[in-house]
Amino acid sequence: MVYQHRDLWPAANSGVASDEPNAELRDLLRSVHRTIKKVSEDIDGRFHFNTAIAAIMELFNLVSGAVQDPAKKAAGAAVIREGLESIILLLAPFVPHVANELWQQSGHRQGLDQVAWPSYSEAALEEEQLLIVVQVNGKVRGKMTVPADITQERIEARAMADAKVMSFCDGKKIKRVVYVPRRLVNLVVEG
Repeated sequence: MVYQHRDLWPAANSGVASDEPNAELRDLLRSVHRTIKKVSEDIDGRFHFNTAIAAIMELFNLVSGAVQDPAKKAAGAAVIREGLESIILLLAPFVPHVANELWQQSGHRQGLDQVAWPSYSEAALEEEQLLIVVQVNGKVRGKMTVPADITQERIEARAMADAKVMSFCDGKKIKRVVYVPRRLVNLVVEG
């Protein structure tokens, strides 16, 4: 029995301009490229097949969510298609016959043995925003989302401007600020 679910395969030329996908679709595209990178590394060098399969399953769940959302499906047909095709290509070493059948069902004429392994884009892996944890004396007191290109000084200033975080300082003098790039800010206050 052949599984045919045509609405999972958005047309590549659906007429929807996807030159500048919204933030959610950019996140999906980033996940596609992260998964390609992870699976490639897991298969090639480390032989971690279980984590490779887990990464593919996570990507499948993300792409399935996008397919089920009519707005995302219409706006991101190209991104969704790239995700689905990448999933099939990544599955090929594990389940070659099933992957080949899915590949042909998706409208491709050539077999998977004639298709190159997917490659990832370093540019697509770049984060647009970072989640910075804010600590006071080593205890998490807040989190903030900042642009990825923000400076350390601006991150520290935003942390010290947060009323919730500063309420844990109780008006005490800040002795120093410990900054772990792209991860956290720890305000060390007098004890």
